[in-house]
Amino acid sequence: MNGNLFYGFRGSILFPDQATIFNIGLQNDSNSKNAIFRDFFKMIENNKKLESQYQSRIYYLIFKNLYDDVLHCQLARRKQFNKRELRDNNIIELEDNDYPYVNIFIELKSQKFLIESNTQVFENYNTCSKVIENIINNNLKDKDIRIELNPISEEQNFWSYFEENSKVYNIEFKLVAPNMFDAEDDASSFLKEAEKNVGSSKVTLNFCNEEGNLKPNRVGIDSFIKYIGAGGGTWKIRTINSNGEKENISSQQKSTKMIIPITYDELKNEILTLEQQKIINDCFDRIETIEKFKEQN
Repeated sequence: MNGNLFYGFRGSILFPDQATIFNIGLQNDSNSKNAIFRDFFKMIENNKKLESQYQSRIYYLIFKNLYDDVLHCQLARRKQFNKRELRDNNIIELEDNDYPYVNIFIELKSQKFLIESNTQVFENYNTCSKVIENIINNNLKDKDIRIELNPISEEQNFWSYFEENSKVYNIEFKLVAPNMFDAEDDASSFLKEAEKNVGSSKVTLNFCNEEGNLKPNRVGIDSFIKYIGAGGGTWKIRTINSNGEKENISSQQKSTKMIIPITYDELKNEILTLEQQKIINDCFDRIETIEKFKEQN
């Protein structure tokens, strides 16, 4: 069966370092942040579409349907072009608009996104995530709250660069404090302490070795890789590629991908069938790494 390629992301709601009059009274916890997330997409459902400008282009996030806790949206960009029409015996030059789009599915309870990949519409799926961030943040700015989308990725994508003879010169972790994983591991504890003692909602860690001899111990940083893999941040390494050249690799290039076996024409239908809705739910479950968000079968 034909299908479409989608990539997995998770959205994290971030509070400013200090409370403001716009968000005072809002609790910095998983329930409050999920309520904010849901409120935004309820606004999409009510307004049907939201518009935003990103890097000089106009984009629209368009509501299509809601299936229990999963939202189906379309992310479109406005594309202006010139066309010529023959009217009587004259050719008239006109400017018109086209709206190429990709499909987006959002699971509200876990704040996960499945973003369709279509390079004829967007250069890459990370551009889509940045556009979605931009649209949401433009509509949350009156609350002094913002969202960040990070890829969901497999842990082995990181560890595969640390074979016996590998050369790694730099490792960088960027971690956000989403307060929705509710985990009791080293990474979560570290971020809670950073937020409590410094007021930081994001932390960057950087490890360097000029000889390329970085060899991370799984016991020491495994929880950080799991945290990032769940969509709680990003990692980036500088290593040697097969041509002997230094190269930067990022988890943003390694987002978990899924082939959703629903055709392009079927996705255009007004309503997905119950079987197709189950397919979407199963795909969300397959990219999930946090036990409490997995479907109970």
